[in-house]
Formats: sequence, C-alpha cells, structure tokens
Amino acid sequence: MESAPLYRQLAQHYLHAIETGALKPGDRIPSVRTLMELHGVSLSTALQACRQMESDGLLEARPRSGYFVRHTRHKPLAPIEEPAATLPDPAQYVGIHERISAITARGRQLPVEVSFAGACGAPALYPAEALRNAAARALRRHP
Repeated sequence: MESAPLYRQLAQHYLHAIETGALKPGDRIPSVRTLMELHGVSLSTALQACRQMESDGLLEARPRSGYFVRHTRHKPLAPIEEPAATLPDPAQYVGIHERISAITARGRQLPVEVSFAGACGAPALYPAEALRNAAARALRRHP
C-alpha cells in the first residue's frame, strides 16, 4: 500500500475504520481541515481522499455539513467491454460530394428573406435574476 498515492492511503485508512465499526453509518468523518492536520496532508489530498470514498460509495457529502458514512454502500459498477468497432461500408459514401454540392446549389437558388442563423434574444428579455434564484434553489435542494 506504500506505493499507492497518498489520497488512496488516506481513503484506505477510513475504509478500515468503517469496516471495523469505528465509524458507523451516519457518523460524520473529520472535516477536510481536520484531516489535513491529523494526517499532515494538503487540502488537495484530503479533498481527493473524500471524493474517492464518496465515489466508492462509502461517504456522502452533505452541503455545509461535511462528509458522513453512508448507510448503504453502493457497489461500484462492474466494468464492461466496449463493443467492437465496425467500420461503415465505404460504398454508402460514393457520390456524397455530388449530393452535398447539389443540396448547396439548390439552397443558393432560393432567395433568403430572413436569416435566423445568428438569432438570439435581447439580454433584457431574459429574467436573469429569476433564473439565478431558481438555479440556486435547485442546487440547494439537490446538490
């Protein structure tokens, strides 16, 4: 385990504490700042360890409260094999340049009265403050 990155070593330490019952479901683990002091690690390492344990299903982050031991541990998804890549039949592309050129030429023959290619609403039409408040509420409820 000595060759593992420091954040993984720290995560393994807390995994052991959870497995032995020293930390029970619902218990709060030490804050990130306390982890830094207790283990002599950087903020980045402490955060990375917490995020690793969270992605492993050991911890859950609660906004403005810290990290807590999960009640039910989610097993990581089993790795899957990517399907074999199948190359498309080159015959289906025969004549593609001619077809694209014909479509483009037809489009140039028709007069364009109004182009909506770069259309966007005036900034004053967007309820920016209401959108910002709605986004903040949504993120507080479902981080």
